[in-house]
Amino acid sequence: MRLRAALQAGAVSAPMLMAAPAFAADDVYPIDTLFAEFAKACGTMPDYAGTVASVAGAGWEATDRAGVPALASFMEFAEDAGQKAVAEMGGTMSPAAIFRNTVGGEEVAIVVTEVTVHGGRVTGCRLFDPAETRDAGAAKIAELAGSEPVQKIEREGNTIVKFEGLSPSTDSFDYYFVPAGSPLESHVHFNGLAMKIDSIGPVAND
Repeated sequence: MRLRAALQAGAVSAPMLMAAPAFAADDVYPIDTLFAEFAKACGTMPDYAGTVASVAGAGWEATDRAGVPALASFMEFAEDAGQKAVAEMGGTMSPAAIFRNTVGGEEVAIVVTEVTVHGGRVTGCRLFDPAETRDAGAAKIAELAGSEPVQKIEREGNTIVKFEGLSPSTDSFDYYFVPAGSPLESHVHFNGLAMKIDSIGPVAND
């Protein structure tokens, strides 16, 4: 779907360059806790405003680029590309609503965006743990999602796993891990771990 592709280009589809503390190699990433908190924050996504309210209601602190300065470079790259792609389709893209939180000892961020084109919307909610070095792994993500992925890529250290929606109100759930130094890092301007949930629907009439 072209609408979803535009959102993925401009609404941030993977981790960003936010500093993260170093961990011992044998540390296990707290994916169970992160997944649960992410699903809680972005489990109800009726539209942009509703998703922002859901994330805030789940205890995430609203901030901006200055609040998570390492997001600035990637946000500029992603929003610039997204705005251009959406404009070519005759659509609009919302401002990015940025939140931060500490979950399972991890300093993480959520970014909420929405693309509207021809009366339809794609609302995106993304969790980022940039510079993270521990991949939760495709098998663990499938276990948490409770389903088999519709797409799985494991190559050059990268892990990308895509699923159908986690709930009736969501359209899709994706997991990304991009290690530092992988060829994908230079293409997408980040390394680390991310998850995203999208919902699709008509634009509400005012």
